[in-house]
Amino acid sequence: MRKYTVETLKKENELFDRCYGINNADVERVNHILDMIEKTRSVESIQAYDVVEYTNEYGEYFPKATVTMKEEDIELCENAGIHLNIYDDELCGSASGGAFSHHKESEFVYKGTAVKTFWTWGNVGARANGGIYFTATVNLWECNNNKEMFSTKTHDKYYLSHRKSDNDYQYFASWNALSSHAWKTKKEMQAWLRTYRAVTDGKHTWGGTVIWTYKEIEHHCSDAEYDALEVPEDIFLMNGSKRRCKRVYDDANCVIHTYFVWYWEDDTLDFYERMSLQNKVIDSYKVDYFTNKVNKIALEELRSGKVKPLQINFE
Repeated sequence: MRKYTVETLKKENELFDRCYGINNADVERVNHILDMIEKTRSVESIQAYDVVEYTNEYGEYFPKATVTMKEEDIELCENAGIHLNIYDDELCGSASGGAFSHHKESEFVYKGTAVKTFWTWGNVGARANGGIYFTATVNLWECNNNKEMFSTKTHDKYYLSHRKSDNDYQYFASWNALSSHAWKTKKEMQAWLRTYRAVTDGKHTWGGTVIWTYKEIEHHCSDAEYDALEVPEDIFLMNGSKRRCKRVYDDANCVIHTYFVWYWEDDTLDFYERMSLQNKVIDSYKVDYFTNKVNKIALEELRSGKVKPLQINFE
């Protein structure tokens, strides 16, 4: 495992160095912790502070969960900040973050190594901006408790719900507990579901239904790059306007690549001239809000019977 010098530790802790100054004591402390981490790793048995690619029973994937405690069972933190120190010649730590879960050691499979960021108090002790950050190589494991049809490693997960209304939005999709989409009509909802290749197991969950969609990667491109794409044109909502876009579906990897004209690199013009020109080009790819339908390709597929509406159970 690599060791730090004053200079390399400064590079990773510029704020601390400006406030208090990195010194040799900080380097010795960090390198001592690195030695302890290295001595306590094992490919045969998972150890505290190892990294885990964890999927919980709800299909939610956490690529860098951390083992925070190993006693009768293994405690995992899905998103952890780990403080480390040496006490009585033992490696000690505390975790902030969450959520926490507990597992049997037999649930973990060794996968290799990973780089993990830790921190410890610097030479001024516990005070504002007094932490020093460093990285260490630890073992990487996998724990897959998934009971759903997919996971958020490969798909996006939404909760779809319905609240009846005669003149307002009544269909809603939430992602990571935050509202992200809303529609007034079932037709609009179904067009979005088709566009994003949504699937569901049909179960009624917490007043709605879980759906899984392809992941989306957005590509900002110039007008020339956009016009050269030989795929059908669609319409999407962005910043309160409707814009032209083109979507390429990677069915093998469950990914939608969405291309639209947005700010692009151009070193031939200065910044202000480039922005003035690009703003005009970008605006030209807007469409009239009231006469154009979002996800028009899916709307036509549903209207023509080429695809069937997704069966959603709101009861």
